[in-house]
Amino acid sequence: MSTPLNGSVLKAFSILRLFSHERPEISAVTVSTELGMTHATAHRLLLTLEEAGAVVSYRRGYFSLGSVMQELGAVAEASNLMVARIRPVIAELALELNESVMVCRMGRKGPTCIAVAASNRPISVNVSVGTVLPMTNTAQGKLWLAFMEPAEREQWLEGRPRSDALDQVRAAGYARNRGENEPDIGALSVPVLNGRGEIVLTLSTFGMLSRFDDQMVERALPKLRATAEKIRI
Repeated sequence: MSTPLNGSVLKAFSILRLFSHERPEISAVTVSTELGMTHATAHRLLLTLEEAGAVVSYRRGYFSLGSVMQELGAVAEASNLMVARIRPVIAELALELNESVMVCRMGRKGPTCIAVAASNRPISVNVSVGTVLPMTNTAQGKLWLAFMEPAEREQWLEGRPRSDALDQVRAAGYARNRGENEPDIGALSVPVLNGRGEIVLTLSTFGMLSRFDDQMVERALPKLRATAEKIRI
């Protein structure tokens, strides 16, 4: 899906990035000089950010970060703590399965890896944190599609025919990739649900397709599900 970006929002975040420990206050002059915009535009954006609570003015013409940014910072810190909590859990699972393991959250462009534990095998498959996976031909993407509301799913499918296989994935509670994305790579993925039964993360093991047969799935699936319960948020 290709959605146009909002230029005003990007400008607002450029302003917020001007704050630092060394510069806790900025003015419209600072913004217009460093970001190359008119003084009027800089002033208007600062007043808009103030109205939203992102900045606050304690003295005329100067702005500091507001309470909303402090609250969002606390949320971001909690998210980082979540990833730190996940890493040792999936490292243990990777050791137990002798295959690589990763956790993805849904990003704007698709399932995005937030934590990975590599296999100790001499020949293995690895993925970097930040990697975005395709939606329709990966185990992780199939899970997200299967748990989506129909309207959202149709947006991601972009006119491609809906497959009954997604209903089967949701009913089974797991998805497989049998070389659909990369010919020699297999994967098995389960959802991590919140208290309302909504998918918030995916937990997957992946490796050489030749090792991801039905017997491996039968052995790995209970371990994946048990680990998904451990990292449930």
